[in-house]
Formats: sequence, structure tokens, C-alpha cells
Amino acid sequence: MGKKVKVVFDTNVWLSIFMKKALSQDFSNIMRKEATVYVTEEILAEISRALQYPRIIDVMEASGIGSREILRAIAANSKMVEPKMKIHVVEDDPEDNKILEAAATAGAGIIVTGDKHLLRLGKFRKTRILAPREFLDSIS
Repeated sequence: MGKKVKVVFDTNVWLSIFMKKALSQDFSNIMRKEATVYVTEEILAEISRALQYPRIIDVMEASGIGSREILRAIAANSKMVEPKMKIHVVEDDPEDNKILEAAATAGAGIIVTGDKHLLRLGKFRKTRILAPREFLDSIS
């Protein structure tokens, strides 16, 4: 096995991992063996807010998982970075820039997202921006 790829997951990817069992298994295998995932306080705060949406609460209750467990699992499976700079690339949805900031700080090779604003970029500096399925296909 070679060097692990550095990756930043967007909030929508983290939520999908915890809400879809099949995807969860695929990603947990990759995180254990092939990728180092980076996160920031801002990304964790956004995940925490999203976990309070009624639709997401319903899914979590049905699966017997709580928001604290999810946040603990993210902390246990990722490395924290503190962005060194503010980036202003995504004008249509400025909140997306925090993902680019995390990737730039971590020196990530890949951003994984379902967000159309980020996917439209395709690449940011040396970081490829991939949809979850593209990411899974690229490293398996």
C-alpha cells in the first residue's frame, strides 16, 4: 500500500456516510486503509447544525444513532486543521469556500462533495473535486 491520499469531505458527504449503510461501509474501509480525511471547526459546526434538521433527526432516530455519536465518529476518523487563509472562489454559495480552505490548509489531493457549486469547479489549485461515486471509483 502506498501513501494515503489527503481528502476533505463536504458536509453533505459526511451526512450521507452516516445515513446510508452501504455508503458507510465503502467509506469506512477507505478511511481505514487509503485516505486521511481532514476537517475544520467550521465544517464540524455546519455538520452539527445539519444534524438538527427534522428530516435528518427522523432518519437518525430510526437507525438508533445520535448526533453526538456522529460527531465523535467524525473526530475519531479525521484530522483537525485550522485554515490559514480565507478563500473567496465560490461566489454563488460563499459557505462552500470553507471546504476549499480546509483542502488548501491540509494539502488535500481530493475534495469529495455532492455540491454543484464545488463540482462545477472540477479542480481547485492541485485539488481534484469529485462526487462520492467518482471518489470511490478512483481509489478502489
